[in-house]
Amino acid sequence: MKEKLIKIKKFIGENIRKSYEVPLWKWIIICFVMSIVEVVLLETLGRRSLLSPFVFIFHNPLVFLYNIFIVFFTLSIALLFKRRGFVIGFILMLWLAVGLINFILQGNRITPFSAIDFLMVSDVLSMFTIYFNLPQRIGIFAGIILFIIFMVVAFLKIPKIKGKVNYIEGSVVVLISFVFVYVMTVIALETSMISDKFTNLNTAYKDYGFAYCFANSVIDQGISKPENYGEEEIDKIVEDISDIKVPHRLYPYKNNQKQLPDIIVIQLESFIDIGRVNGVNTDIESIPNFKKLQEDYPSGFLTVPAIGAGTANTEFEIITGMKSKSFGAGEYPYKTVLTETPCESMAQLLLRQGYGTHAIHNNKAKFYSRDLTYSSLGFQTFTSLEYMLHFERTRTGWAKDNCLPEEIFKALDCDEEPDFVFTISVQGHGKYPKTELKTEEHVKVTLDSGDPELTYQFGYFVNQCYEMDQMIGQLKEMLDERENDYVLLLYGDHIPNLTFEEGQFNSGTESQTEYVIVSSFDLGLEDRDMYTYEMSDYLMRALDLGPGVMQDIHYEYYDTKHPDLNMAYDAKAVMMQYDMLYGDRYIYNTIEPYERVPMKLGIYDITVDSATFNAANGLVIKGENFTEFSKILINDDRQPTLYVDENTLMIVAEDINELNAGDQICVAQIDKNKHELSRTNTINFYY
Repeated sequence: MKEKLIKIKKFIGENIRKSYEVPLWKWIIICFVMSIVEVVLLETLGRRSLLSPFVFIFHNPLVFLYNIFIVFFTLSIALLFKRRGFVIGFILMLWLAVGLINFILQGNRITPFSAIDFLMVSDVLSMFTIYFNLPQRIGIFAGIILFIIFMVVAFLKIPKIKGKVNYIEGSVVVLISFVFVYVMTVIALETSMISDKFTNLNTAYKDYGFAYCFANSVIDQGISKPENYGEEEIDKIVEDISDIKVPHRLYPYKNNQKQLPDIIVIQLESFIDIGRVNGVNTDIESIPNFKKLQEDYPSGFLTVPAIGAGTANTEFEIITGMKSKSFGAGEYPYKTVLTETPCESMAQLLLRQGYGTHAIHNNKAKFYSRDLTYSSLGFQTFTSLEYMLHFERTRTGWAKDNCLPEEIFKALDCDEEPDFVFTISVQGHGKYPKTELKTEEHVKVTLDSGDPELTYQFGYFVNQCYEMDQMIGQLKEMLDERENDYVLLLYGDHIPNLTFEEGQFNSGTESQTEYVIVSSFDLGLEDRDMYTYEMSDYLMRALDLGPGVMQDIHYEYYDTKHPDLNMAYDAKAVMMQYDMLYGDRYIYNTIEPYERVPMKLGIYDITVDSATFNAANGLVIKGENFTEFSKILINDDRQPTLYVDENTLMIVAEDINELNAGDQICVAQIDKNKHELSRTNTINFYY
């Protein structure tokens, strides 16, 4: 038996060595055949089906061939290396790796894997324990380790080709394959065989193939420079919108000051009316407060730019009036341009009109880089979970939304000026459990299909929506009890990441959620359906609060009756988005430039008042507004900290190694990924 294994090993080794003596044209054939196999494998993983890839090949053979040539181009680079076999294998493994990541992600969300997800690594890691159980986490880490070991062994064992590498021939092949792919891309775009603007990322991956869509997401970032972009074109837009009249609204005056209403916007995570979904039954109304508000106030369907995920792009469109689809495939402007570049937004506009601007999110500050982006959008304060005193968690680990009214009222009461409070909830976030969890069942959910896993998932989700709806009812009551006028915009960011069959929605579409505009006075608005990028113009114009350039472009060019025919609007909007965020900022010759606002994390200062030490209790820090994320620092070194209450932190005696007179003590807000967000004042310790 041992001799047979030796002979087999020798036979394989000899054939591998012989393969390295083949001419270049045979290597090209090898690369092409491997490209076919790789594309079929990628489509199998992406579609999570053994049959679907062949349906794709049958219906779109040219698109399938185009994807093959994309992979072939990447493999052709191996012809420039002496370790040709290893490089081919390495490139194939990289394609396989992104295909496997896509397979795993689509098991937990609707949106496929794209290049922007590389910027989301820290956010993904923070949710790792929520989306994957212990065996799955072990399997993922084991897979990564095995991949590294395999590549190291392959590098050491796979031989080099004999003789010298013909770099001229290899370069010619690479160049020809690149030109061929480029020409195919141009022709395919011109003939609409493919598109580089993905209305729905999930649909695009299915229509155009994984290799093309992923490669496009790597290359296509930001907004491409419009062909006719220039100062003259921007001036034409400014001239068109300069005569727009804003309806005048009378507001009461007090002490010679116009009494403007507070504006509260709440983006509700995955929030929908489950009654829209056929085959899902509840014993009582799951969102009674929201439904009552829809009867009494202006409401309708809101077409959002995301399905099952992509919260930040819905948020971006609401607050800026810009289209997220103008950016790269799958791109989140929050993670790219807005981390450094100031942008026109409702917050920027209202700040200039005397409003205080506040953002609230009961999740970590760094999620979608909001700790950086909100400064670009004009928020003066941002209260993330790390700065909240009171909150509960769901059984899947997300903060419940019942903490939001308290934080909203802190923002409203922190000053005398009217306030704009933009709030993002998180309670309805997936992953939804496929087994029964011991949670309070407010609503009994059954499915016509009887599928037990889906029943548990829908049951959990619907009950989260019920609790979110209770928060809405509580907030409405609290706002009505105040003397201030207010406007409250409520809407869902996208449908939940659950399995929906085609045609399962009995009203609206899978791209639509619901909204309602609640107010303490008559806004004169009617029920209507709209896109997210319409909302800022719709709301600010109704309130007679000076809209910005993007809102005026929308008002001047947008045809609400024929939104699919708005080519002129799209061109003007993209032109202005490019100018503001990437271009020469010609618009700022006309208006005052927007600037990043020096944003404060949390509404109220976290302060350290005193530090006392004794051998029995350890170090006790007294101060104000401490939270569970407050950690004591001694001479810049983080210490194991016990949170007692909002005025007290401790380091127990056994955790203190040494404490000397003159040591500097402060408190820092540290998120669960060990990132420091802010520090308090520093005091010197004395016995």
